[in-house]
Amino acid sequence: MSAEHFTAGGKKILYVDDEESLALLGEEFLSDLDYQVTCAFGSKQALSLFQNAEDGFDLVVTDETMPGMSGIQLAQELYRISPETPVILCSGHLLTMAEEGMAKTNIKAVLIKTDVCAKLPSLLEEFLC
Repeated sequence: MSAEHFTAGGKKILYVDDEESLALLGEEFLSDLDYQVTCAFGSKQALSLFQNAEDGFDLVVTDETMPGMSGIQLAQELYRISPETPVILCSGHLLTMAEEGMAKTNIKAVLIKTDVCAKLPSLLEEFLC
C-alpha cells in the first residue's frame, strides 16, 4: 500500500519521551499526519495514561532511555495490559530487536532517534493498516 492510499484516520498514538520538547515535537509531527496523539513525559505517566485510556491506543511510540522505567520495561508492562498494541522503540543509540527483555513485548520496530522523521510514517502505515 503506498503512502497516498493510506490515511491515518485519527488513529490514536501514545508518544512517550522524558524530554518534554521531544515529546511535543513528536506530537506535532504525528498530528500533522492526522493521528490523534497523546504525549507522556516519562514511563510512569505513559503507563497511567495507557491504563486509564477509555478507548485505548492503537500504537505506542516510546523512548528507550528514561528514568525509573526504560522503554523496554514500559513495553513489557503495556504487553501485560494489551498484548495486541504495537510499540515502536526509539533510542539515541543503536539498538536491535535482540535487546534483552524484548521477547515479552509487542515491540515491532526499533528506530534511532535521528531516523524518526524519515522512517516513522512508513512504520505507522505498516502497523496501523
